[in-house]
Amino acid sequence: MVGYALLLIALTAWMKPRADWSESARLCTRSLMRFVPAFAVAYVIMIISWPWASLDFLNPARAIFAFAHFHYPVRTVLAGQVYLMSDVPRWYEPDYLAIKMPLVVLIGAAAGVVSAAWQGVERRGKARDGTRLFNIAVLIFVIAFPLLCQVVGHGPSFTGMRHFLFVVPPLAALAGIGFNAGLSYVEGYGRALGVAALAAVLAAFAFDAAALVQLHPYEYLYYNSLVGGLQGASRRYETDYWVNIMPAAVKDLESYLDTTDRHDPLRPQHFTVGVCGERVSFENEADRRLQWTPDWSHADFFIAPTHMNCDQVLRGRIVKVIERVGVPIGVVKDLRGLSPQARWTPVEVAHGPSNNGGSPATPHG
Repeated sequence: MVGYALLLIALTAWMKPRADWSESARLCTRSLMRFVPAFAVAYVIMIISWPWASLDFLNPARAIFAFAHFHYPVRTVLAGQVYLMSDVPRWYEPDYLAIKMPLVVLIGAAAGVVSAAWQGVERRGKARDGTRLFNIAVLIFVIAFPLLCQVVGHGPSFTGMRHFLFVVPPLAALAGIGFNAGLSYVEGYGRALGVAALAAVLAAFAFDAAALVQLHPYEYLYYNSLVGGLQGASRRYETDYWVNIMPAAVKDLESYLDTTDRHDPLRPQHFTVGVCGERVSFENEADRRLQWTPDWSHADFFIAPTHMNCDQVLRGRIVKVIERVGVPIGVVKDLRGLSPQARWTPVEVAHGPSNNGGSPATPHG
């Protein structure tokens, strides 16, 4: 974003009509001074969200270059095909952006591009102020440039579009421009038609808002209709890679034990639990009865997301299912009574979540 700001300031100064070097220098100085407060606020927000950035002033810059060589044996899934993060297709990020963003936003952004192109054709050879068109062009560049770098450079990538979330705000801004242009055009054929078009756009946004409400608190499992929503994306694309189902799964397991083991004095009062996910996220939720174990072959229970088929690694009686819109996203299994040999299946854990989304969670047997 700093690079974009500097580029925009330089281009603005260069394009200013009849400006000499001193006036351009003053424009750049004023612009930079106005940018500094925004940068300072953004830097504080970054440190709050990303404490590692505060350990060394240059850490954010180091992270940019380190990620280009971030080739750990992490696996990711796209359209049902599992890839190592270093071997994903070039179109991995554009593909995820296309299926994770609401269609109404993508349509609006496309309308913004068409509107800008049409304005460019209209003002060709005419002495009109091109400031608005220039700003839209910069916005399109901010969206397209990082994606183009990823496609051309074929950098590592995993867990969907989360490393490219920074293109979403400018994409939404471009969609707003597109809707404004499109609705204004439609309204030219009659106010009633314009109102109807606006109602259609609002209905589309309401539909996506309702989908997020249904997914709560797992909104990041949202997929648009290009892949059939979460139903079509399940087990074929990245879903609950952070194992956000852990609080609900632990609570369900505790409720299950309250019901089945409360009045049986012969039952043990401590149970071991294998977790396809991070130990700390389990232990932050579990009560004294539940003990994390790396030994899945002898665990009493098993908690796993359906992401990358981790729930299918071990056989067992499913006692709880966490689901949204009718799609299972996590399970709790009772493994008691199964021998170590009988509980394992041929399914491989392709990728387990970690505290940085980058370490494979390997079952121990």
